[in-house]
Amino acid sequence: MKRLAFRKLGRSSSHRNHLLRNLVTSLLTHERIVTTVAKAKEASRMADKMITLGKRGTPTALSSAQSYLFNPAITLPRLNEMAKRYADRAGGYTRVHLMGHRKGDNAPRAVLELVDNPTDVKLDMTARTMAREAYILLHKAHKNIGWEALQSLIQAQASIPIEQDTRFHDLTRRNIAKLIRFRGDEARKELSTKAAQYLERMWAENTLEGPRRPDTERWDAMELARPSRGRTLTRPMKGNRVYAGELLPEVAAKVGEETEVAKPIRRRDRSMAPTRIVRTQKPSVVRLAKGVFAKRNVRGVARPSS
Repeated sequence: MKRLAFRKLGRSSSHRNHLLRNLVTSLLTHERIVTTVAKAKEASRMADKMITLGKRGTPTALSSAQSYLFNPAITLPRLNEMAKRYADRAGGYTRVHLMGHRKGDNAPRAVLELVDNPTDVKLDMTARTMAREAYILLHKAHKNIGWEALQSLIQAQASIPIEQDTRFHDLTRRNIAKLIRFRGDEARKELSTKAAQYLERMWAENTLEGPRRPDTERWDAMELARPSRGRTLTRPMKGNRVYAGELLPEVAAKVGEETEVAKPIRRRDRSMAPTRIVRTQKPSVVRLAKGVFAKRNVRGVARPSS
């Protein structure tokens, strides 16, 4: 009776086995699927086993893979392709990316993909990070360069490999090193090309749209059309949108700078300092009621004059 009740509440072993077989078959066919985190982790483990069987290439291994996968006419040739792609890898053929929560039951979702596929998510996100860091460096240098100089900015230090370029953050360089570990110059070229494209797109958006600012003309037109709507409506905006947790390039360029402010402050020895040095920090954002955001003010720290 207990076993019967359990099967009614959850999945049976045969149902779970067929579900995993279907997920692994779809992953090998399309190289990327979207599912829940728990299913992605379990399917990742089984996909690694199937690719290992394909790399062995023996009749026994291929027979085991054929008995597990659906649609062997498509999946077995795909296993041969995966065996050639991952010939130098000892394991770790899949990657899981968290992808928020699903609408309805709020289940955590994830993207399960094969590494080094033609549309690698990790490579794309690393290229976007490289472009944004290069764009922030432009604002730090206060340079407004033209289109021709912008196209060659990522490849400006061609003598230095991109994984050793100190212009990028340490975490970015580590991600670059992971991507080019098995792919070599092909991954370097693809990263540089994509980063240059994203940098050009950011430069074009900022040039055409400008920073985020209120659209006063549209606001006035809305007030004239419906004057009774009140002042609680969020003002319409125009320009390049800043996403949650993202800083504008001109704000990010000022993080870490030290400025001397002519404002007295008391030292530890109870003497008064006529000025103090303030280091610009990354502002933390606090969510308040009704979706309003407020920034915490970072107090400056007085340093003894040398």
